[in-house]
Amino acid sequence: MKKMRKIIAAVLTAAVLCLCMAGCGAGEGEAEIIGTCTLTVQDQLQDEKVDIAEGDTVYDILMKTDLAVSGKDTGDGIAIEAIEGVANGDKGEYSGWIYNVNGEMPMDYCDKLEVNDGDEIVWSFSEGM
Repeated sequence: MKKMRKIIAAVLTAAVLCLCMAGCGAGEGEAEIIGTCTLTVQDQLQDEKVDIAEGDTVYDILMKTDLAVSGKDTGDGIAIEAIEGVANGDKGEYSGWIYNVNGEMPMDYCDKLEVNDGDEIVWSFSEGM
């Protein structure tokens, strides 16, 4: 009888631990998806739907792709320097990456502008910024 109680206690303890561990890990590290946006990167990516989490910025959305992206922290924000090997200055002194959201060019660095559900983000390479 004592042996049976120990077995039952061990099984119950294991079950409670499993439930606790499963509950503690639920959603950990995963942000809640609040919508999607469309991302286009000139000559690299066409109209890809990207999930948006609370607080995601234009920079965060770009970094969610498999594209090779390099940026520089200017102190005021992150400036994109190259995407897939196409770098600022490649086509003249004033050439470089620019972005627009819903057809408008924001005056913020890409890591400062939060994205909303349904936004359309387009990155293009300008030969004369």
